[in-house]
This record gives sequence, structure tokens and C-alpha cells, in this order.
Amino acid sequence: RYVVWPLLDFEGAIEDHELGMTHIIRGKDLMDSEKRQKYIYDYLGWEYPKTTHWGRIKIHELGSFSTSQIRKDIEDGVYEDWADPKLPTLRAFRRRGIQPEAIRKFMIDMGVGETDISVSLDSLYAENRKVIDPIANRYFYVWDPVEMSIEDGPDDIIVNPALHPFEKRGTRDIQVGSSIYICSDDLNLIKIGDKVRLKDLYNVEIMSIEPLVGRYIGDSVDDIKKQKMRIIHWCPLNGVDVTVRSPDKEFKGICEPGILNELGKVVQFERFAFCRVDTIEPEIIAYYTHK
Repeated sequence: RYVVWPLLDFEGAIEDHELGMTHIIRGKDLMDSEKRQKYIYDYLGWEYPKTTHWGRIKIHELGSFSTSQIRKDIEDGVYEDWADPKLPTLRAFRRRGIQPEAIRKFMIDMGVGETDISVSLDSLYAENRKVIDPIANRYFYVWDPVEMSIEDGPDDIIVNPALHPFEKRGTRDIQVGSSIYICSDDLNLIKIGDKVRLKDLYNVEIMSIEPLVGRYIGDSVDDIKKQKMRIIHWCPLNGVDVTVRSPDKEFKGICEPGILNELGKVVQFERFAFCRVDTIEPEIIAYYTHK
């Protein structure tokens, strides 16, 4: 005949005592564990730590996950690893550029209680935006790029958009020739005869869609409002290939060469999203943070 004690609770009770734990924060689903561990404490004449329980937290966008199922899915190749952007893990959040102070503020504001709660990642993103917006350099990123030829425009010029709209930290140098890339999403919104502003560059009139041709019509910023021009971003032909991985899809596009200086940092791809540059060799991969 054998007498068996749940090893997790036995080990947990002994370890907490040996480490001098004074407070325990655990999920309310472990209340039964507390009863078993407290029995050991009482039997040995120890003072049991003060315990606080919290309810389950459900994240709207992610549904329900369990660590055992995640581990199995990683082994089966469903997820790349624990830092896969589809997962709600701290490793995944870090890879995507979610800052520790944003997570801390999010959790503190949520509080600790026994009531089950349901929250949205939008609240976490809002806190993270406060942290990264002042420090993230800006770059043009054109996903699903389409080449546009420019007629009658200045050739082989260098423009110097600001690295950040408010913080005075310098400019980025972009070399522009007689052709550029624009996003196919913008192409779907313009037609022959439309006048558009290429952000931080100049104004063009669309002369042809297939092939895509724009005619240089000046630099005036005042004309943007007067003629109600659509403002679109662009990339030079010497841009670099960048893959952006988000929780639900992958984007292929072109970015300014300056992105090569941002390894490990969060940047803002203008009119797209904040992203964290994860690798630059053998290919440039950035992870989608949020809008």
C-alpha cells in the first residue's frame, strides 16, 4: 500500500518556505492547492504566506490558450517558436516591439481580483504607443509595390525628410531618380488625370495607369489643399526588400535603405504601422507592432 501526495503542491510548499516567500499571487483555479500546501505548513509549524487570488484573463483578439497546447503546436510546426507573433506570450510581445513598461502599466491598471475579466489588446497597444511614439524613427515602407515613372521631373536628387515629426534628431537622405515605387493600395484609388502629392517630395499628375506614369507639376505645398490632392508615400528604386510579419498575415515590400540602421529597434512605417526590425541578414524581417 502506498500513500501519495500531489508532488506539485508538496514541492511548492517546501520551496516557498525555503525561499522565504511572504506573499503568493496565484490563479483562483489553484485554491485547492492552497488547502493542501497549508496543511503541510500547519503540520510543520510554519506560518503560511499571505495569498491573493486572481481570476482568468481572456483577451478578445486571441481567445483561449494553454501552455501545454502551445507547446504541442510548436512541436507540430503550427507555430515557429514561443516568440511566434500569433501567440500571446511575453516573448512574442517583445519580438513585436511591445515595451515592458507598457505591459506593466496595462497589468497594473487591470488590477488583481478573483473576478474573471475580458480585455482587448487595444488597451495594451494604447499604452505601448505612448512609449514608442516619441522614440520611433519614421520611414517609408511600400508594400505590394508598383513602379511609377516620373516625366519632366528633377532627376537624381536627394530629399531629406525628418526622422521624427517632433523630436529634433536629424533627417534621412533619400536618393530619387526618374522612377519610384508606390503602394498598390494607393494605385487602386487613383485614375488618369488625378493630381497627387508624393509625401516630402513633389506633386505629380497621373498620365497613365498601365504602365504607371506621373508627370511632375511642381513642389508647392499650398497646391495640396487648393487642389485637394491625395497624399501618398513612396520609396526610391534603391530601396531594400523588407518582409513584415503580423499575427494574421505577411507583407512583402520595399523600404528606405536607412532601415538597415534600425536593427532591434521599433520604427514607424508611415501610413502603415509601428514595427520592430528583427533581422537584417540574410533578409530584413520586421514584426508588426500595431497601428
